[in-house]
Amino acid sequence: MKYELGKFLKTCIINAGISQKDFAQKLDLSPTALSQIITGKVKPRQATVSKIMELLNLSPEDEQILLKALENYSSLPEDKSAPSDPIRVYQENRERVFRYIEMKARSISFNEEVECIFKESGLKYIKNYMKDGLVCDFLLEDERIGFECKFNATRDIEKTITTLKILLDNLELKKIALIVPLKSEISKSIIEDLGKLNISVLSLYELGNFFKR
Repeated sequence: MKYELGKFLKTCIINAGISQKDFAQKLDLSPTALSQIITGKVKPRQATVSKIMELLNLSPEDEQILLKALENYSSLPEDKSAPSDPIRVYQENRERVFRYIEMKARSISFNEEVECIFKESGLKYIKNYMKDGLVCDFLLEDERIGFECKFNATRDIEKTITTLKILLDNLELKKIALIVPLKSEISKSIIEDLGKLNISVLSLYELGNFFKR
C-alpha cells in the first residue's frame, strides 16, 4: 500500500486540533516550508520527522505509516529552510541520536550475551557468517541453522521478517531463528506466521534450552 504523506499529515494535524500555520511554527518551519513538505516538493530533515512524531504523539502504528510514506520522498531534495547553525543542529538532534547510541549499545550487549550461550554450548558456530554480500549473526555450521539477534524486536517488524526470509532463502540454511530478549514482545499471530516460513522465535532463555535438545 502506498501512503501519501500529505494526506496523512493533514489528517493528523486536524486530529491534533491545531492549524497548519501553528504546527509549522512548532516545527520551527515557515508555513511555506511545511506546505512544500506536504505537497511533495521536498523531503523533511530527520530532525523535522522526529519533531512531527513527538508533537503529534503518534502511535507506533502511525509512526510506521509516516516512515513508509517518507520512503516515497527518498528521491526528493531535502528541506533546507531550517537554520544550519551547528549548535541548533546539535540541540535538535541530541535526544534522537542519544537514543540511537543507547539502543546500539544495548544491541551490542545483547549480541554478546547470545555469543556467550553459543560458546557454552560447545557446538561449532560461525559469528557474522557472510556469503554473497549477505550476513547472518550466527550460524550452526554442521546443522546449517542461522540465528539473527534483535534487541528491539518490535521496531520495524516487517523489515525484520523480510530480512530473515532473504537470509533463509539465500544462505542455504535449513532453518533460521530470531533471538529476542523476551518472546512475549512479539504477538502470537506473528510468531505463527513466521513458523509457516520456517522461521523460529527464541528468547534468550529458550536459546540455552535449544542447545540442550
